[in-house]
Amino acid sequence: MRKFLLFIIIFLSVNKSWSQYNQGARLTAMGNASAALYDIWSLNANPAGITGLQSPTAAANYARYLFGDELSEQNFAFVLPFNGNFAGLSVNRYGISEYNEIKAGLGLAKKFGEQLSIGIKVNLHQLKITNYGDATTFSVDAGVNYVLSKQIGLGLYASNPSSQTYKSSNIAAHIPTALHFGATYTPSNKVIVATTVSKDFDQKFDVSVGADYRFHEILSLRGGISAKPFKQYVGIGLNYQKLILDVAVQSHPQIGYTPQIGLSYAF
Repeated sequence: MRKFLLFIIIFLSVNKSWSQYNQGARLTAMGNASAALYDIWSLNANPAGITGLQSPTAAANYARYLFGDELSEQNFAFVLPFNGNFAGLSVNRYGISEYNEIKAGLGLAKKFGEQLSIGIKVNLHQLKITNYGDATTFSVDAGVNYVLSKQIGLGLYASNPSSQTYKSSNIAAHIPTALHFGATYTPSNKVIVATTVSKDFDQKFDVSVGADYRFHEILSLRGGISAKPFKQYVGIGLNYQKLILDVAVQSHPQIGYTPQIGLSYAF
């Protein structure tokens, strides 16, 4: 019975695109204030942000929604820097056996000097619902990052600006079209504060704020909040040579707590 109710809740949320294509435990812990940040999981946010990587990097992430026995999200990303260019691949799966969304994307970003980075990503979306069929479509994300000074960075990206939707008569699902503008402030090499203002064309403005404090050479502490709806985030990062372990917990007023864990390795 509980599994059936969970399916109904997810099904009713399809038009609102409940799943958010996870941005990894580090960016999640910072409130998903990711528009101007540099991270491998920028592949799921502002693709220009992958230009912060210094070497080929692979990452995996897992999130579990505690209000359901099976509802989870699995994510994989890989970024390859070459000659000032950066190519990235991401695969994301969200759902349960009766309902699941898959988003796979290929991204390409380039640095222009030390200040400007531009990125674009092409996504394949697939949605499957038991007894209702499946649907597939494509979308594009594009973004830019600009280093204003040693302390201040700016970022702007658009997700699905062409307003693509699933081409199916059985499934009326929504892929958000949104604009995101963000800034970062880095007062020292131990602290970074980030904020992002987002406008989904079908929702109200959302504002998120987060911080990352490198408490120790191998330990980072993180926290953040977002406004619509009001959510709280907390997390830690453990850095050991080329291996990074990130843990985050998100608190949502409707769906409760969502813990997640991420692992990345720079080759």
